[in-house]
Amino acid sequence: SRMTLSKTTLGLAWAFLFCLLACQKQNAPSVPMNFGNERYDSTALHLALMPNRDCLPLYYAQRTGLFDSLGLKVQIASYHSQMDCDTALLSRTADGGWADNERLKQLGKPATPWHTLLKNTDRWQLLVNSKQRIKQVKDLNGRTLAISRQSASTAVLAEALRAGSLKPEQVYRPQINDLKLRASMLAAGQVDGAVLTWPYTSLATAQGCRTLYTEKEAGDRGCLVVKAQLAQSEAGKRRLELLEKGRQMALDSIVKKGAAAYSPILQNDYGLPKEVADTVKF
Repeated sequence: SRMTLSKTTLGLAWAFLFCLLACQKQNAPSVPMNFGNERYDSTALHLALMPNRDCLPLYYAQRTGLFDSLGLKVQIASYHSQMDCDTALLSRTADGGWADNERLKQLGKPATPWHTLLKNTDRWQLLVNSKQRIKQVKDLNGRTLAISRQSASTAVLAEALRAGSLKPEQVYRPQINDLKLRASMLAAGQVDGAVLTWPYTSLATAQGCRTLYTEKEAGDRGCLVVKAQLAQSEAGKRRLELLEKGRQMALDSIVKKGAAAYSPILQNDYGLPKEVADTVKF
């Protein structure tokens, strides 16, 4: 019948369309995958890093060829936001990188297969805009303080407020994940205070901001981690030994040569203006 013929024709048309789409998908060129600013190299060690003090030797060793001289290929993906760095850490492509301990607790089960290589050595600080009449922590009541939620900056701010007998609900806490943006907003007076770490503390200070509070101890806020399976294999252990050797070589160069050695990295990877990068002390 005409109805049966119509259904048959329609079925054939759909089958042809599905066939055509499948063929196009198979013939479509694969999009090359990047890690950071480089084409993904499967033979490399892939690190998702934050622009902070403890990661600087890793940037330096990679950017200056120290890792290459040791026979270790390292690729870096750099993030100004810990949230973005966490996303990269949890991906298939990253072997490790910089983690925030507060955020690791929030991640829960997915965070368990990590092996810690290094704990942070720097301390977070709460800085305020110098144009505001803020002399003590207790003067922060009703002020706007930039942080990133469920992170080291949240914990440090809570510690600072306790020191001034204030409660978290007594201040406004806008979430500004990008550290450079956080420092710039503070300097511009868009927020009254911000929790920052090196070198963005120096960026804010160079623009007239003042340090109001420095956390008591370093070591509990962040860490350099790699996937546990990498740290457990013999080949992986050898690569991590070379990573640490390159990091130590970079540290020696940074200490001996001073800002002239790392200023280009602070400009290109950390986003600092040259006049600040040239004067920042490690």
